[in-house]
Amino acid sequence: MAITTRAFRPEDRKVCLEIEQAAIKGNNHYMDDVLAYYNTTRGEFTVAEIDGRVAGMGKLTCLFDGSAWLELLRVHPDDQRQGCGMAIYKRYLEQIEALGCPAARMYTGAKNVPSAALAEKNGLTRGPSFHGMTLTMQTADASLFWEPPMYHRLTCDEAVAELLPLKESCNGFWDINQTFYEINEETCRGFAAAGWVYGDGKGNALIAGSRFQPEKALYIAAMKGDKRRALSFALNLMVLSGQEKIVAYFPTGDQEQIDFLAKHGFEENPSDLVVYQWKK
Repeated sequence: MAITTRAFRPEDRKVCLEIEQAAIKGNNHYMDDVLAYYNTTRGEFTVAEIDGRVAGMGKLTCLFDGSAWLELLRVHPDDQRQGCGMAIYKRYLEQIEALGCPAARMYTGAKNVPSAALAEKNGLTRGPSFHGMTLTMQTADASLFWEPPMYHRLTCDEAVAELLPLKESCNGFWDINQTFYEINEETCRGFAAAGWVYGDGKGNALIAGSRFQPEKALYIAAMKGDKRRALSFALNLMVLSGQEKIVAYFPTGDQEQIDFLAKHGFEENPSDLVVYQWKK
């Protein structure tokens, strides 16, 4: 049995969709929605073949600070425990070196032992965990619709000044689309350039956006200052954009954040997410 890796080709789409459907329970399937987006990013979309037959896939994406984000790792259930995951990680590590990435990260569910074991086997170590909560139109606090503050998009320099001080309280990471970005100056500038950073010039700020699938959800990465005002602005953004829900991830154990979001209609997600990372 020969396991090899290569770059994804358009003709692989059908079999990769089948792999995702088979490997991921429920309706958390998004590969088809992000293919066009992946073509705009730095980093290879890799497929793993067993004797010439596509059996798995994974994507490495360079983030704003040059770090590698390892995502969409899927192996068909019939082909798991054969070495496809290790082969994809080997290709990840080759890219990390070639691209000069200063760090590499991924996330997994807190109860996903096989995924965590594979990451650790390839040199990643466990980092912080994050708790998620979700709000929909059906559960939202209606009073927030009538209080939208006058926020505007912040410049890159303004974002650095407003947001870098949040690093410690956010356990070093912000989440957009379950992609955990290390908090540093490059990330602040990248978020601002993407149009994800809002504020009022009075010390109140919000990070909210979508890396992909913008019609599905708005992700709140952080709120600074008056959280009610920030949440009101985010809720109105969601409505104006026609999005289905707002999702927020924050450090596990932050009961103050849980209580605040629950008060305004958020419901807790069933499982925490854990970041695994490697740094030079």
